[in-house]
Amino acid sequence: MSILLTIIQIVLLVFIYKKREETESNLGWKIVGYFWLGAFAFKVNEIPLPLGFLLFLLIFRPMTNVKTKKRSAYLGLAFFLILHLILPAVERDLFERPRDVVAASNNMFQINFTNDWMTIRDQLKIDEQARLVYFKADYQKNGQIDRLYYYVVSVSEKDSVYYDINFSADTNRYSIRAEKTGVEGLEYVEFVEASRFFEVLDEVQVRNLSLEQPFVGYTLRFDGERIKDADEYQQKYMILGKEIKTITRNQLPAEGYPINLCGKGKSYELPTGSGVSNRCEANADFFFD
Repeated sequence: MSILLTIIQIVLLVFIYKKREETESNLGWKIVGYFWLGAFAFKVNEIPLPLGFLLFLLIFRPMTNVKTKKRSAYLGLAFFLILHLILPAVERDLFERPRDVVAASNNMFQINFTNDWMTIRDQLKIDEQARLVYFKADYQKNGQIDRLYYYVVSVSEKDSVYYDINFSADTNRYSIRAEKTGVEGLEYVEFVEASRFFEVLDEVQVRNLSLEQPFVGYTLRFDGERIKDADEYQQKYMILGKEIKTITRNQLPAEGYPINLCGKGKSYELPTGSGVSNRCEANADFFFD
């Protein structure tokens, strides 16, 4: 794109030079100077301002080849708009456009999370050390997914990228939207790597993350951060590879990355008439390292 714009710039400057009103020494260099004056940008809080063109309007008063020099300055302004406003907006829209990736399954008990994540990661060229910020899945007792979505953030020292990943059970596809946040992603280094989380789910198998009694549906939620939890009133387990071991009271506080499992009963109408809900009737945390 930069090569194409450079060629267009040269062609237009030559055209302006040929349309000069009169002969003038060093006019070619002057045309180039007026062009760069019109294109010069000054940033205030990362907002580009056409300072060069403003100086041209306020200070510069060409006495010869007036139209030629004005055309060159206005051409510079046009390139300012293209480079600092139009192109960034187009690039942002192209970067943030939703992209779809086919899923392996629409069942929590059958899906291979690692394979799906690696497919998403490779197709969108996501950083291998990307952190999982949030994960939530609502599914029925047979594993059928009602809703699944999660958020991933790259950990680059430059602008980090936030990925919003939504699974559709109807199309059996993930819809991914990327957004540059404009801040360093290093603040997320304490969060677990997405690849590690999905590795744990695949190894232990979601069907084995269960509560003391069966429920109509379940919500599996993960907040990404490592914690210490001494709450003795909620059941806790430790995931060790394919094994799940109970954490007793005398082993508290539990430490690690907790996956919360919520068991839900039958749906019921909210008393306000604002919709249908099925609240959590039991909870348990499954910790892993």
